[in-house]
Amino acid sequence: MGGFLLIEAGLVLLILVLAAGLVTLLLGRHQQRRRCDRFAADLRTFAEAFQEYAPPGDASLPAGLEDRLKDTNWRKGSPFGGDYGCLASPPVGPSADGAGRSPARGGAIVLTAFAPSMPLTLSRRDLLYIDATIDDANLATGRFRTGFNGWPVYDIGENQ
Repeated sequence: MGGFLLIEAGLVLLILVLAAGLVTLLLGRHQQRRRCDRFAADLRTFAEAFQEYAPPGDASLPAGLEDRLKDTNWRKGSPFGGDYGCLASPPVGPSADGAGRSPARGGAIVLTAFAPSMPLTLSRRDLLYIDATIDDANLATGRFRTGFNGWPVYDIGENQ
C-alpha cells in the first residue's frame, strides 16, 4: 500500500507541475500580447499627432508636436525597449516647378535600439501580430513593416 500512495502522490505532483507550467506560459503570452497592443496604440496615437502638424522635414519635432506628445510614451520608449523616432519623407517625383524633388506626404515613425542598455525585445511573432492588428499582416509591405536591422517602421501618411 505504501508504494501505491507514493505513485499517486508523484502523479498528482506531476499534474500540478504541468498545470503550473501551462498557466505560466499562457500568462506570458497574454502579457506579450498586451505589450503588442500598447505598442500598436502608441503608433496610432503618434501617427494621429504627426498628421495634425506639417510632416517633419527632418528628424526634429516642431514645438507644437513636442507639446502634443509630452503625455504619451514618445520620450519614455516602447514596451519592448528602444526609442521612438521619426524619419523625414524621402523625396518622390519631380516638384511642381521641375527644380527638384518634392517630399512624400507623411514620413514614418520608427523604433530603434542603438543603446545597448535598451535592446529591443520584439520577436518576429510579435511583429506579425502587430502587423495583423494595424495593417496588412505582411512585414514587407504596407504602413507597418520592418526596416533597417529588422526594426519596425510605421508610415505616417495616409494609406501608403
